[in-house]
This record gives sequence, C-alpha cells and structure tokens, in this order.
Amino acid sequence: MDTQILSRQQLESLSTQDLLALSDDYGIDIPEDLNRRFIIEELLEFADEQEENEVIPEVNLTDEEMKIATTLPTTYNETSIHAIIHDPAWVFVYWDISTIDLENLRNTQNFKNLLLHVAFYDNETDEKPAYTIDTKISLEDRMQYVLLSSPKKYFIVNLAANIGATHQIIAHTEMITIPNACPLLTDLQPGRKLEIPPLVRLSGMEELLREYYLNHRESLNNF
Repeated sequence: MDTQILSRQQLESLSTQDLLALSDDYGIDIPEDLNRRFIIEELLEFADEQEENEVIPEVNLTDEEMKIATTLPTTYNETSIHAIIHDPAWVFVYWDISTIDLENLRNTQNFKNLLLHVAFYDNETDEKPAYTIDTKISLEDRMQYVLLSSPKKYFIVNLAANIGATHQIIAHTEMITIPNACPLLTDLQPGRKLEIPPLVRLSGMEELLREYYLNHRESLNNF
C-alpha cells in the first residue's frame, strides 16, 4: 500500500491521541502535557529533518491511516474558550477543557461548578467591567448560547471555576465588539418594563427572553 509524506493538513485532522501514537512510532519524545499544536510542529520538524538528510523515515502512514476525518474530534485536550457573535443579541460560546485540568477541578477542595462569566465594558481599554453576568455550566458542557442583553459595547467571556467564595478564571476570550443592536434587546433587563411593538411580540421574542432569564441566568450583578 502507498505511503504519504507528513503534511500539516493531515496532522491537523488527527486526534491528540493519534498524534502521540505517531510521535511514538517515530521515536519522538513528547512530554505528557504538551499542547497538540506543539506536537504537530515537532512532527513537521522531524519530517523536514528527514527530507534534508535525504533519509526516508522507517515509519510512514498508509493511505488508510492518513485518511482525513469526516468529523471533528469531541475534544482536542486543550483548555480554551471561544465566542462567535450570532447576531447583535446572541453569541455562541464553545470551549474545551484538558483531561488534566478536569481532574484537577474534580480534586479541588470546595469546587462547586463551572460557569461562564461574561464581563461587559464601556471602552476597549477599560480594565474593570461595568456589568457582568454568570451562567452555571456542568463539567460535561462544551457550548452555550449567551444573550447579549447589555447596552455596553464590548465583552469578554471567561470560563471560570466556582471554588468556595471565589471565581478562578481558567480560560477567556479576547475582547469582542458588540454590533449595533435593537434597543429592545440591549435595554431589556429583569424587572424593567418596555413597550414592545406588536410585531416583535408576535415573533415570540418577549417569551424567548423571559425563558432565558428563568433558565440560564444564575446571577446578575451591576458594578
């Protein structure tokens, strides 16, 4: 069966465990906690060295082994969080937690739960948020839609651990600019009454917003 030379695209399609197994086949010593991006770089560097020395590696992946996966791995074993704005009212947040970090959290005394700590800012250079919301999530959760019901212009989503009486940030997004939105959505707050146009009421938006506050908001703090 034909063999193929290693390429970045092929390596990116492999899971972290497959990358570690491939590194072992090539005799590359990989530290246990090394980020998958560094594992890929180590493999590419090894392939370049082999090409420069005009030495054909003893171990090559076959066509079957190098087949690009049709589905993404459920985890890349890397703690990180990302946010994509769906529209001016909603943001899609997704994250991953490494096996080691998960184990450490489970073994941490007074660990209660994970949460999405969304901090809103008036200005891009502000260090202290003007407004925050917390949404409790489980250790198994990996994605969540978040309502951007704030008149602020910028926000950061933090993946935090609720430990005792404190919040420990374990990952965070970059600061993101909120597009201009309908005031009905940005000004809506619990207990605040707004005049809702008939067409918006017919759309079900009022009920959707109320359901979100009832089922997803864990705390609401103003600073």
